[in-house]
Amino acid sequence: MPKPWIELKEARGRTIKKMNVVYDEEYVAVEVEFEDGHSMNVDIVPAVQIRPQFQHVSTGDTRILRNYRSRISVAGGLKINLRSEADLG
Repeated sequence: MPKPWIELKEARGRTIKKMNVVYDEEYVAVEVEFEDGHSMNVDIVPAVQIRPQFQHVSTGDTRILRNYRSRISVAGGLKINLRSEADLG
């Protein structure tokens, strides 16, 4: 089962100099600047995940008859890449 978080290994052991949350109508991100001159940006992409189910409910107890494949709808039609380019090695 995948972890419910992403470890940003490049940040491990570095001292944070400054951290900003950037927000405007077209861009949302967390920017972290480290003491050693490196920085890391984490873009935040608004999205909705849809997980349809077909259920039987007439007896009062809900019984799931079918789960459909989840879909992700992203604002602005962007595509989400759940793997980083570094992971593709």
